Amino acid sequence: MRRLPQPSARAFTIPVPDDRRRGAVLCLHGYTGTPFEVRVVADHLAEHLGLAVSTPLLPGHGDDPAVLNTAAADADAWCRAAEDAFDALDALDPPAAVNDVNPSVVGPRPRFIVGSSMGGLLALHLCLHRRVTATTLLAPALRFFDAATVGIVFLGAGLWRARPFVPKEGPGGDVGASDAQRLNPTYKTMPTRGMVELMRLQWRIERQLSAVTTPLCVMHGDKDHTIPPASSRIIAARVSSPEVEHHRLRHTQHLVGLDVERDLVCRLSEAFFGRVLGQDTTTGHA
Repeated sequence: MRRLPQPSARAFTIPVPDDRRRGAVLCLHGYTGTPFEVRVVADHLAEHLGLAVSTPLLPGHGDDPAVLNTAAADADAWCRAAEDAFDALDALDPPAAVNDVNPSVVGPRPRFIVGSSMGGLLALHLCLHRRVTATTLLAPALRFFDAATVGIVFLGAGLWRARPFVPKEGPGGDVGASDAQRLNPTYKTMPTRGMVELMRLQWRIERQLSAVTTPLCVMHGDKDHTIPPASSRIIAARVSSPEVEHHRLRHTQHLVGLDVERDLVCRLSEAFFGRVLGQDTTTGHA
């Protein structure tokens, strides 16, 4: 497996020199997570496809989990942050002139998204509201398991105040790789008001799935204990995208970008985005 970097909860960018750059990719982490969740995939896409990378830290993350129980970190705030980060990709990868006759006329640059868990929902939100070239979804959090859904509905009635935090089952989150368990700088608890907001985002996105027309590559671990693999199947079946790939990862839990099949996740993402770019990823040539 590709070696994990040193743990960091900070946002990061990966610039690519002009002569190698072929577009930009926005990488979005999940609920209670950090950009570390998508670091391996981000590094791979920058190195192998020449995509400049931006990976923001979403509101309420990377500092104090109590913030996720406030209005400063709700579904609307997460969507606005994702939109702002997507729009800022132009600073990493400026639009190119369409022709030399009128260089002031610019054409669209390739814009990709990788979204992990809640980040996958935000990626779908952007597919509905921005011009996205293609998107990879890693265990998109469209639904919870039934028991969790019932509990969160009660929390949404105001009961979250009686139990503002729920401890996570293991270190590093829902991931089987021992290095990820040790290094992933995720919150150790699940703020419950934020889970209600995540459910609100789920409902919003599921109602609009048929309006998504962006090419999608969807991956989900068979051993996911957080989000049922049916979430990815529903997305793949309901979108109107001209190209949809759906991959089952048989040995992977929820944190797809960090778990034991992360090298496969990198290769599948590279191959999918590479085809969209018109690049043969087996040779590295267009």
